[in-house]
Amino acid sequence: MTQRREFLRQASRLAAGSLAAGSVAPSALEAEAATPEPRQTTWDMSWVDRVTGRYKMCFDAPEISDGTSLHQVRSFLGGYAAVYGLTDADLSAVLIVRHKAIPMVLGDALWSDGAWGEKEELKDPSTGEPTKRNPFVNIAPRSTYSLTWPDGALDKLLARGVTVLACDLALNNAADQLANRRKIAREEARKLVYDNLLPGVIKMPSGIFATCRAQGAGCGVMYAV
Repeated sequence: MTQRREFLRQASRLAAGSLAAGSVAPSALEAEAATPEPRQTTWDMSWVDRVTGRYKMCFDAPEISDGTSLHQVRSFLGGYAAVYGLTDADLSAVLIVRHKAIPMVLGDALWSDGAWGEKEELKDPSTGEPTKRNPFVNIAPRSTYSLTWPDGALDKLLARGVTVLACDLALNNAADQLANRRKIAREEARKLVYDNLLPGVIKMPSGIFATCRAQGAGCGVMYAV
């Protein structure tokens, strides 16, 4: 029997579930199984149980886009208050920050070198200078250069009960960027990123998973760009 015919015979038996364990020589599949990728085994999914509002909406934010996603969440809450007299407690908003938007959920210490502010052409809400702090949190009232209303700042939305989820893949990408800029070890950069995640923000394996899970919990989905 030729090697090709033997391979096809074993493949068909494997597909039928009839190939006994250990009867095939070590393969690339077995090698992969022997060295699994390290992964986080526990994730905080308690947020799903809090998606109980009369109206539910998920905002998928892959870009900073001058904080457009924050405007959308604020408008969702404000619109239902204006039309139906509902409060924040009557609504469930889930904001998913992923891909290039991930700096939005990171603290000032990681913005201090000005790289993200320069790249995104973002100004400090108070001074109008290229920002060296997260311009989407801790916005003082009547800040001349603010990109959002004070009650629509990210920290204010969290306080209003909005669920904010962060893509872990994007957080790791941010760590790579940080390691390259500051010439530090990747693990040190990764720790800095996790330590500077804004209070109340919940990590998810990916933004795609988070969006799908929010939809499964009954949310409509708006692409926030």
